[in-house]
Amino acid sequence: MAQSWHGRTSATTALRPGPAAPGCQPFIIRHPAPHKNPARAHRPNTHLVQATPRSILMDRTIDPRPQRRKKLIALGCAGGVLLLGGILWGGSFTTRRVRIEAAKVTLSSVTRGSFKEFIPVTGTVQPIQTVFLDALEGGTVKQRFVEDGTPVRAGDPIIELSNPQLHMDAINREAQLLDQQNNLRTTRLAMDQQTTRLRDELLNLDKELKRLERDGRIDERLVQDSLLARNTFLADREHLEYMREKRKLVAANVRSDSLFRLSQLGSITNNLALIDQNLAFLRENLQNLVIKAPNDGQLSGLNAELGQTKQRGERIAQIDVLERFKVRARIPEHYVSRVTIGLQGSFTHAGRQHLVEVFKIYPEVSNGEFDVDLRFVGEKPTDIRRGQTFQVRLQLSEDVEAVMVPRGPFFQDTGGQWVYVVGEDGRGTKHAVKLGRQNPEHYEVLEGLRPGDRVITSRYNAFNDADELLIE
Repeated sequence: MAQSWHGRTSATTALRPGPAAPGCQPFIIRHPAPHKNPARAHRPNTHLVQATPRSILMDRTIDPRPQRRKKLIALGCAGGVLLLGGILWGGSFTTRRVRIEAAKVTLSSVTRGSFKEFIPVTGTVQPIQTVFLDALEGGTVKQRFVEDGTPVRAGDPIIELSNPQLHMDAINREAQLLDQQNNLRTTRLAMDQQTTRLRDELLNLDKELKRLERDGRIDERLVQDSLLARNTFLADREHLEYMREKRKLVAANVRSDSLFRLSQLGSITNNLALIDQNLAFLRENLQNLVIKAPNDGQLSGLNAELGQTKQRGERIAQIDVLERFKVRARIPEHYVSRVTIGLQGSFTHAGRQHLVEVFKIYPEVSNGEFDVDLRFVGEKPTDIRRGQTFQVRLQLSEDVEAVMVPRGPFFQDTGGQWVYVVGEDGRGTKHAVKLGRQNPEHYEVLEGLRPGDRVITSRYNAFNDADELLIE
């Protein structure tokens, strides 16, 4: 059987016609005939062929396009695989390299040591105790005894205020209190005199009763001897009974007076004591016009000029107790949950390290920061002054042994995912790393680096994500 491929120019061979078998009809087999004109290349030629029943079974039209399509697909897949492999194979031998001057990069060594998670804060030296001086009474500044910054001792006068109205009120009030005091004392004196009179009367009655009783016994014998008239005897006896009743009455008055005097005397005594306190308070108010130092220390913040008017409660100055100091520091608010009482820190002064610990935390947050007070632990520095500042390293966790790499701007460029490690030949290659905690000086290395590795810790943006750096 002769065939011709579609789209190709070839000779067309048809079955040679022969005698037709009985009952058979000729059929047509169409083959594409070659044509010189491409536009007419697909127009088929028709050949009349007479076939026997066997030729009908064996000879049929065959379309070659499905076989050709499968072959083209297989060839295309094989070509794609080869192309991809070539790209990968070629890329494995293509490394992007960048030359960089050694002076433009910062090389840091990876070390193993004690890792401390801490935050640097600025601490200001303050007296551990400050006493504020306010005006207890208003007035005009009359005299200024000391200057700001002067050391003072307890009781030293600082300023004197003048307040004529306060003096006048004090004089009037003092006169009233003195008048009340005199009245109470007069009342107490009268009570004392009354008690004395009643007791004296009782004594006289007792004396008179004794005399009358003695005379009565004598009169009784005289009456028996008829030497005294009976009427006289009866009169003397009646007088004796009268004096006895009078003595009972006076004795009752003495008892009542004693009870009344006891109750009134306590009240009078309390009132007199209260008056004395009021008088002392008045005099103290006048003395408050002279503001004095309540304790030893250094005077600071003095705000008083001659002739200046000060209101009651207005701040005059403060006295700093210089025997002991504290350090006040401001800390960012996102550390508020990690800062606790007893947290320790350290700072260096005059070449020596000193320890401090948190002993007070202020709850107020201002401008994203909160205040803490730290006191010295162990040896205290001796040559520090109020207002002096220190860089305190406040430690947030215990020391741990760890691999560390110095901090640097590379972290912003890589997010801490990889670094350039420089070998002995001066070539820097990418290494994937895993970093953990950090402090202002180091990152904790969890994976990817070993002690002794040299790492570029400066900026990476000038390297254009190169695979390898050639440091010259």
